[in-house]
Amino acid sequence: MKKTLTINLSGIVYHIDEDAYVLLDNYLKNLRSHFRREVGGDEIMCDIETRISELFNGFINDGIQIITVKQVEAVITCMGKTEDLFAEEENESEKKHTETDTNTWKAQRKLFRNPDDRILGGVVSGVAAYFGWEPVLLRLLFLIAGLFVQGLLIVYLIAWIIIPLARTATEKLQMHGKAINVENIGRTVTDGFEQTGENVYFDKPRSVFLRLCDTIVRIAGFIIKLFLVVLGILLLLSLLVALFITVVFLFAAMGWLASVPVDIYQTLPAFDWNILNKIPVYWVVGMFVCGLFAAGIPIMGLLQLIFQHFKIWRPMSRSVTVALVLLWILSVVVGLVFCTQLHYYL
Repeated sequence: MKKTLTINLSGIVYHIDEDAYVLLDNYLKNLRSHFRREVGGDEIMCDIETRISELFNGFINDGIQIITVKQVEAVITCMGKTEDLFAEEENESEKKHTETDTNTWKAQRKLFRNPDDRILGGVVSGVAAYFGWEPVLLRLLFLIAGLFVQGLLIVYLIAWIIIPLARTATEKLQMHGKAINVENIGRTVTDGFEQTGENVYFDKPRSVFLRLCDTIVRIAGFIIKLFLVVLGILLLLSLLVALFITVVFLFAAMGWLASVPVDIYQTLPAFDWNILNKIPVYWVVGMFVCGLFAAGIPIMGLLQLIFQHFKIWRPMSRSVTVALVLLWILSVVVGLVFCTQLHYYL
């Protein structure tokens, strides 16, 4: 009979026997003592605990209810032993060879937006990292294709919304298809890849041709940024004007306005304002709400992307993004249903 403990690792509760707990606790204490001297040591330990939690979840999904010494030793083998981490630099090549042989958890590539190498949202750079391509050449190809393919910018904006950003060290390693162990997590948080430019990381020096292409792409990216900012401001102003006119329609249809303001009438002289007396109030209200969401959500999404890129607004959570997308789809569908009923009232 063994004593079983309950631990909280990365926000998830696990049942672990006493011997396994002592082994895991000593392992984490040694890592915490080592990374305490590093820049971003707390973030490194947080990412390490998150990765260990993912490995524990894999054991639990296989039917294991209590974490034992066997599972902890397997996790330590996967993450890397502390004696390997503390080894001298001259033994680094031997250590890497050992890790390659003993690491049974191969990294699975996942598609993320790359926050360390981005012109706009990091979409193209994330795709390049996923397939192992050169990001500069892929950006140049995307830029040339955008001159001939209509709607490619819209596709990019949609991908910007759908593809998640690689925020943690684990996600960045998954993006590049690298092993998720202590050494790589520490390197990603502290140094990352060799930095050769502002907020841009590369595995190796670039040729003159690639640097020239990168300069061209960044100039084009700056122009696109400026265009998106101006477009966002114009769309916001257009939304406010449309909202004002829609409110006037709503009030007139519900009888809250004794007469339509002269300025609005002169703005839309061809519109037959008497039609509002024939249309039910619920139809006007429904169309008002559907139109507000159908037009407002994409515009606010574009503004969110622009101001989030310049770090003026905080990133929107995944649950809020999914809820807004579903709300937009619902508003469009209901609005189309209302439009099919319009001919009954005219």
